[in-house]
This record gives sequence, structure tokens and C-alpha cells, in this order.
Amino acid sequence: MTARLYTTVDVAKVCKVSLRTVIRWVDEGKLASFRTPGGHRRIKEEDLTKFLDHYQIPFPIKSKEQGKKILVIEEKKVLERLLRQILRRSSDIYELVFTSDLYEASIQAGLLKPDLIIIGDKPKGQMVTRFCQALHKVPETKGTKILVLSSTPTRLNLKGASAIDVRTVVNRAFTIEDLRPHLLEMLNEALPATA
Repeated sequence: MTARLYTTVDVAKVCKVSLRTVIRWVDEGKLASFRTPGGHRRIKEEDLTKFLDHYQIPFPIKSKEQGKKILVIEEKKVLERLLRQILRRSSDIYELVFTSDLYEASIQAGLLKPDLIIIGDKPKGQMVTRFCQALHKVPETKGTKILVLSSTPTRLNLKGASAIDVRTVVNRAFTIEDLRPHLLEMLNEALPATA
């Protein structure tokens, strides 16, 4: 079993309950969790599986492993709607995992081994460059593709980025149609016909 981490929001969606219910389960000790250095609760896949088995809640965790994994580093989930809209016409299954900072993203990248990492505009350019360099030094994440969304590309050291295989930098003021070709190309998808 892979050591994947879930947020309380992820667990709420899996169990089809409110976020408040999941937090109560954690507070009552029914569902084991830990806190990240940023104070966010995370649930290990092993603990979630035990919880689901104990309370006979069906959820095919293993089926998520068959799809492509996308790690999104974005403070606010403004990209979530856009990404889901772009990927909904795809024949592949995608697992979208969101994190708000590069520290947590480093942990998630090691555990998840994503096919693609999308970096929003919040992290500072120098930190993004270091994160990408570290990512490509580790054999398990060396082949991970990286898509950077930046309103000011000069904040990212593009010379260093090209050496670490950052495939695309898209101006932050993008539309779905601007982002779709970059995203699907990086996921080796054919462009779907627009409806």
C-alpha cells in the first residue's frame, strides 16, 4: 500500500459527509491523523482504509492509483474548477491533490510520485527553482513534469528552470483555452474537441 496522505476535505468527499463531521471523528479519536508544520490535518491512507473498513464505508482507493496524478501547489483552490473542467472530457482518470506551500508539496511529491506538478504564482521564484532542482535530483520524481503559472516569469530563473526540465511557464492571466493545450500536452493527451 502506498503511503498517500488525505486532507480532511478529501475524507469528507470520500465518506459523503461534512467537513465538520470528519473533524469530529478525528477529535474523538475514531480517525487517526497528524498535523503538518502549517497546522493542517492529514490522514494516512492506511488509517483511512482501517476507518473505512471498520465502519463499512465503500471506497475503491486502489482505483485511484491507476490514473495519472497531478499535484497542484496553490494557496487558494482557484485552479481546481479550471483543471476539472479541462480534464472532464478526458478518457483517463486523474487524481488532483492540492497543497498550499512548497514544504508540504515536497512531502506529497515524495509520497504521491505525481505525473505532473502545477505550481501557482504564490511561491517565490527562487524557492520554486530550488524546489524543481531538488525534485529532479530524486530518482522517484526525476521524470515528473512541471507546469509553472506565473504572472511575472522573471521571478523564476528560467535559465535554471530549463536545466531542470520545467516544461512550460504560462502567464497567470490565462483562460481555460490558454491552459488546456499546455496541460494536455504535458499529460500526453490529445486535444479534445470543444463542445
